[in-house]
Amino acid sequence: MSAFLLLAVGLLLIFLEFYIPGAILGIIGSILVLASIFLFASATDSPLLTLVYIIGTGVCVVLLIKFTLWRIVHAKPEFSIYSNKDQKNYVASTYDKSAIGKQGVVLSDLKPGGYILIEGKQHQAISLSGYLAKGIEVTVVSGDGESLIVKQVK
Repeated sequence: MSAFLLLAVGLLLIFLEFYIPGAILGIIGSILVLASIFLFASATDSPLLTLVYIIGTGVCVVLLIKFTLWRIVHAKPEFSIYSNKDQKNYVASTYDKSAIGKQGVVLSDLKPGGYILIEGKQHQAISLSGYLAKGIEVTVVSGDGESLIVKQVK
């Protein structure tokens, strides 16, 4: 009977891991589930019963995970950790496309990343040629993510 108790506590801890992340509850829950299998196997002489218990435990873990993920998605918004807002075409940040072709001055050493000043406005930049010291004039050639790609004016 204690194997079933270990299994129940282990499954509960795995369930709680989804809501209190940090891996500690999941690891302890997994150890308890495995311990329940070993305890059951040592308490019975039947390899067939042990196999059935292992398969049943595996099915319980899979069903628990499926249920928990379903519950997270379908919970009331005020009780859910899931954001169901449409995030299609969402972009966190992008570079200023109007800056391409413009010249600026390096504000902080580009190693190869840093900041440049274009028309009085500060921008993140990455140097194509590696290190560029503060004060060097640069031209914006393109962009990547939120950074401008620059090269030294010759």
